[in-house]
Amino acid sequence: MFPGKDTLRPIARIVKSYGTDGGLMVSFLEDVSDLLKTDEPVWLLYDGMPVPFFIQDILFKGPRRALVRFEDIDSHDDAEEAAGKDIYIDPADYPELSDTDGHPLTEDGLTLEDLIGFTLLDQDSRTAGVISDVQDFSGNICLGLEGTDTLIPYHDDLLMDVDPDRRTITLRISDGLL
Repeated sequence: MFPGKDTLRPIARIVKSYGTDGGLMVSFLEDVSDLLKTDEPVWLLYDGMPVPFFIQDILFKGPRRALVRFEDIDSHDDAEEAAGKDIYIDPADYPELSDTDGHPLTEDGLTLEDLIGFTLLDQDSRTAGVISDVQDFSGNICLGLEGTDTLIPYHDDLLMDVDPDRRTITLRISDGLL
């Protein structure tokens, strides 16, 4: 079963085609040389839908760049079509990579998805709303608020407090976002 595109985690971007037989120059967002699995697919979005590709060959050119060959991308035209696309992994295939850079939000293992239904407070303890959604925009996490189109950026540096008992989370929220 294919994962939903909203559950995929971006790990790299295809910078350009390389050669004439489907090679790709890839730039990684982080050092993943020890993490990539050739028996699990990576995902590219075509027409907004995730399409699986298996790594056929990878030659790292430093900690964040590599020449990559995927099965089923075997021509210059295929490589050109893939150029500029982000490469994603399914976090379910990589349990060592969980939300918030592998660290739960609290000591008891609370994750971002667990925050749905929590009340979001700003730095002055004012209620911003109830969290209804957690969205990942190419690594930029946003919290959706119930009954609105408002998205509040989430980052560990903005987190002030999580209180599972009161079901609240406090973030530093920039003026003008609410």
